Amino acid sequence: MQAVFRADASVELGSGHVMRCLTLAGSLAELGWDCGFAARPGSPEAAPALGSAGYAIHLLEDDPGAEASALRRRWPDGVDWLVVDHYGRDGAFESACRPWAKHILALDDLADRPHDCDLLLDQTLNRVPADYAGLVPDGCRLQLGARFALLRPEFAALRNRSLAAQRGKASPLRLLVSLGGTDPQNVTAAVLDAIARSGVAAAVDVVMGGGSPGLAEIRARVAATPGHKLHVSPANLGELMAGADLAIGAAGTSSWERCCLGLPTILLVLAANQRDNAEQLFAAGAVRVVAPDDGDIADSIARALKELAGDPGALEAMSGRAAALCDGQGALRARLALLPAQPSRDGSGVTLRLAEAYDEAVLLHWQQQPAIRSLARNPRIPTAEEHHRWFAARMRSPDSFITLIEHGGRIGGMLRLDRVKGAGSEAGFEVSIVVDEAHRGAGVALAALRQIRAWMPQVDFHAETLPNNAASISLFRSAGYRQLGEHLLHSPTAQ
Repeated sequence: MQAVFRADASVELGSGHVMRCLTLAGSLAELGWDCGFAARPGSPEAAPALGSAGYAIHLLEDDPGAEASALRRRWPDGVDWLVVDHYGRDGAFESACRPWAKHILALDDLADRPHDCDLLLDQTLNRVPADYAGLVPDGCRLQLGARFALLRPEFAALRNRSLAAQRGKASPLRLLVSLGGTDPQNVTAAVLDAIARSGVAAAVDVVMGGGSPGLAEIRARVAATPGHKLHVSPANLGELMAGADLAIGAAGTSSWERCCLGLPTILLVLAANQRDNAEQLFAAGAVRVVAPDDGDIADSIARALKELAGDPGALEAMSGRAAALCDGQGALRARLALLPAQPSRDGSGVTLRLAEAYDEAVLLHWQQQPAIRSLARNPRIPTAEEHHRWFAARMRSPDSFITLIEHGGRIGGMLRLDRVKGAGSEAGFEVSIVVDEAHRGAGVALAALRQIRAWMPQVDFHAETLPNNAASISLFRSAGYRQLGEHLLHSPTAQ
């Protein structure tokens, strides 16, 4: 499988588009995909991680109208997926790429222009399908909301440790200042002024990109200020976030990194396209917002900092509300939609998609069928209200994934993963599977198990069946599971 990413970075634009594409590329590379990038000159310098990631980079000329032809010349044999993350490209560009791209994924967070894509991902909080009505073709799949935020794996790995931190309980307060990869207006200088004016005792970690125009000034200021430390394009940004009590940051893509770690934030709106995101985060109680039109921005930041520093309870509440918005598994969710179908016996193919709120009814239908419940650990048929509470809890949980099995374009069953905790470490997921009666006999269950293994090749899977369920035991054994006992089976990490 091959994917090409079209994204740019610059001092003015920042590095957010490239960074989230790198996250998805890294997730696909774990599956053995070949990934490449097409970008304007200067992008590797503005986003150093692009140059160091090891992917092929094709630098484009300054002619947007010629880009589709340039990409076709660079990849003449075509690609499986073209991923477009660019505010300056729309359906016209995507349509021009159709002859050589089998599938197109658009990454967007504005919902302000048409797309010609097979899949669209928008990580804006509370985004709904109606926002893209008339902007995407019929049949385009939508992955909407902060649970699809594309974050590097380090953030999910640090999440539990960060959420366990007692933020704001110690003095001095540990602050993280990070205004994006380039900070073209050098707002970092105003933030440092605000910290000084607030009088708050704080240890301050200042993060800047190597291409930031104000880097020399900030380096000198930090060196002259006790308790302040500068980090230039740090590889351990997640560690710095996890160790902070409070962040002062921009309302861009890094918002979701902070939410994943439950890091309370004084959020600065530095561009018009950040305003909606900031308003949604504020409404959720996850941030305190400061906008440029709030007067003297340094004074506004100083007031917010002083108030929050003196209220550990407010920091704790903000942390919990932020963490509830994003669990850091967006890239894992996104790559599920990019996997090719697994073959079924009737040749129609089997894919998986993550469950949405509207799938609750079909899951209840299966859970209330006596023949299906008789094979469950708890054979009692749930009421609609009991099922609603269970479904809502599973949809919110970072330790569960409910997927719908699609066979021949129709829903054919459900495959659920529930995390199994080992002694002090993660021990993989337990697999549960249900296939609708109308789809049995076509190898749907086996194809679904193979698809879930393709989605998570580096995870242990466990299954438990009733001792007399010979058909289920045979299914898991056909999928490569080893029988550990009368009704326990195990599929170790793929090698």
